[in-house]
Amino acid sequence: MKQSVVIKAPITAVFETIAKANLREKWFPNVTSIRYSNPSDDMKTGASFQLMAEEGKEKVLLNGRNKDFIQPSVFAFELESQTYRMAFSYHLQQQGELTVVEQEFETKYYRTVMNVIDKLFKSSTKQTGELVLTSLKVFCEAR
Repeated sequence: MKQSVVIKAPITAVFETIAKANLREKWFPNVTSIRYSNPSDDMKTGASFQLMAEEGKEKVLLNGRNKDFIQPSVFAFELESQTYRMAFSYHLQQQGELTVVEQEFETKYYRTVMNVIDKLFKSSTKQTGELVLTSLKVFCEAR
């Protein structure tokens, strides 16, 4: 699922907000903490981390890994649980004083039936992507 948003902020500030763990945990919905195996690796390709999130009343621990890091235009990461893998990628482009952010978001379930259900209800995936992008925009423009 691809979606985009225009943010009234410089590309370097938006990229930092997406890539730096201490900032990402402030705007990414339901995330309570992001901890890298080596804290200085948060902006490096291949770095691994654990992400704590709240799903309803439950806390969920996900394993993550940075996939791509090209400053200030590309940042991608994966999150994995026992039941699914989620992939997020962000492509940034400066347009004057604005930054266009294109997000690609995908969820793959390990059980085939769940993938079929997910395809039938793409509106839920779309809403998740929209929520993430809206949170990013609001956070960046408030800084």
